[in-house]
Amino acid sequence: MNLKAMILGCGNIAGDLDNANINTTRKPLTHVKAYRSFEFIDVIACIEPNEEKRYKFQNDWSLDFSFSSIEEAISKKFEVDIISICSPTEMHGDHLKKVLSLNPRLVFCEKPLHTDIIQANNILELYRQHNVHLMVNYSRRFDPKVVSFKESISSGEFGQLRAVSGWYNKGLLNNGSHLLDILIFLFGDLFIEYVGEAKFDYNLNDASHPLILSTGNDIAIDLSIGNANDFSLIELEFLFSNSRVKMLNGGRQWSIENVISDPTFKGYNSLGSPLISEGEYMKVFQNALTNIYDCLAHDKELISSGEDALHVLKLHTEILEKYKEKKI
Repeated sequence: MNLKAMILGCGNIAGDLDNANINTTRKPLTHVKAYRSFEFIDVIACIEPNEEKRYKFQNDWSLDFSFSSIEEAISKKFEVDIISICSPTEMHGDHLKKVLSLNPRLVFCEKPLHTDIIQANNILELYRQHNVHLMVNYSRRFDPKVVSFKESISSGEFGQLRAVSGWYNKGLLNNGSHLLDILIFLFGDLFIEYVGEAKFDYNLNDASHPLILSTGNDIAIDLSIGNANDFSLIELEFLFSNSRVKMLNGGRQWSIENVISDPTFKGYNSLGSPLISEGEYMKVFQNALTNIYDCLAHDKELISSGEDALHVLKLHTEILEKYKEKKI
């Protein structure tokens, strides 16, 4: 069964990040190249209001159709199985509603789902009523290394978990929500212990906040912030009784330091030299499309659903409310 897909919004995550690698074998960083690389999904169309950008995208990626708006596609009774929403965050709510008139079976939306928890809830209810699947691109859920690490925590491979720390920048909703989602994926519900001062390094509507969270098992999670004007930053560090594990460069590398008998101080333990391994982040788009296909062809559950994204947005909302209460 071959499915048909279209892209809404023709910017970086839609395809531009792969412009230099359209015809190379490098694994996809974008929606359109991921579709082109996937055997059972044909990407055939795009929607983009900027005419020059639209035609360039259509020509670069050899798409059969292009439209200036959702309304134009609707007026021409255009229908596809899958729609990727790659428009700016502030447009997600409007676009998520309008694309339902194109009768998709599944919508694959870039994160975050929305900026407003009430509106996000309404959208999920609308999708349930229309019986349309909604996937949100919290990409580390599709990273095999993150999935296997979750299993390692459960199995006790590294010993008992003592504490977690991390770094992010470029806004709590933009980059920070990736960290929140990874932590929710690994540990379930999180509790807010402290929200620090707002720092604006990306968008005046999306501050970065240092945070202290905790898990249901009272494991402390300390998240610090950097500045996006320096470099991009999404990293986590996990301190276990037998090891220290780090997710580096957004998951492109991992580091493990195991506990050893200290060679200098007799009777003490210390951490050995770090063992650095390559991550599997470059597989996330292909794994996401495999999950989409399995959902539509074999009724499998989505790995990063609208409900999962709502869980992240709920925590984000509670963090901002706690910060406002602190300022009163």
